[in-house]
Amino acid sequence: MKRALGMGEIMIQMNPTEKGALRFQTLFERHVAGSEANTIIQMQRLGIECSFLTSVGSDEFGKVILSTLRSEGVNTEGVIEDEKNPTAVYFVQRSYPVPEKTMVFYYRKGSAASNYGPQYLKDSYFDGIDLFLVSGITPALSDSCRDAAIKAIDMAKKHGALVAFDTNIRINLLKTKENALKTLEPFIRKADILFTGAGDLSMLFDGDLEKSKESMKKMADVAKLIVFKKGSGGVEAFTGGKRYSMPSYKVPVIDELGAGDACDGAFLASYLSGKSIEESLKYANVAGAITVSLKGDIEPLPDWKAIETFLNVHEAGEKKLLR
Repeated sequence: MKRALGMGEIMIQMNPTEKGALRFQTLFERHVAGSEANTIIQMQRLGIECSFLTSVGSDEFGKVILSTLRSEGVNTEGVIEDEKNPTAVYFVQRSYPVPEKTMVFYYRKGSAASNYGPQYLKDSYFDGIDLFLVSGITPALSDSCRDAAIKAIDMAKKHGALVAFDTNIRINLLKTKENALKTLEPFIRKADILFTGAGDLSMLFDGDLEKSKESMKKMADVAKLIVFKKGSGGVEAFTGGKRYSMPSYKVPVIDELGAGDACDGAFLASYLSGKSIEESLKYANVAGAITVSLKGDIEPLPDWKAIETFLNVHEAGEKKLLR
């Protein structure tokens, strides 16, 4: 079994039962979510043995997060329970002011995860791992998180693991294009597998993939494998001078949060398991499609049986249309 290790902030998500402005919402569902954790749990559900590094508050919400990770089979040996700082919370606002689009409001300043640092890293966490995962959110949280992420990447490489990095830009954290580039450049340099999308590239460069690849080459060698997520436009991969493309699946959109993480996780799990680039892209698209059709980031993440069922029904529908 392949093994993966992730790092990042996990939060409590408060998702209203109805659509519309938050000021009119009175009922909320409590979920657990965080970009890297979503991806790691997706990988765990697809047969990769996963562990996670983060800090949570020594509070009730921290207990919920630990329970969620453990219930999914994710190793929590590297999760710190912080006695001084709280677990972060964020609120979701769906379909307002733009229909079918989601906005988020974070309450994460001074969180336990933002106080995570390199002093918590142990060499044993990296023994036998095949892949280390982090995203652009983590180094944007604080200087200590950035230092921890860089050290973790170096430790992973020392142990012979691949490094996967999703640019995953959060404008509220990074503020400007210049700061985004400065903060994320070391991670782009070190990535073996780089996930990104048009929105992130428009912040880092000019939004055009080909021009952006040239810009990244000027900084350093581009990752061995670049996965370019296009939302409803599907997903592409660039490796070895070749370009692979896979269209998306049309599904009703309930909550697009977590879809990109599901895409990352399904691609990485497939790729680590020896599947082809084309197969990995197909399964990534399916995971994203299933995730956007339901509320919550973790709950919709599919296992292999769900992916196969989705594909069987989709392909049967396509055959019926062709008759």
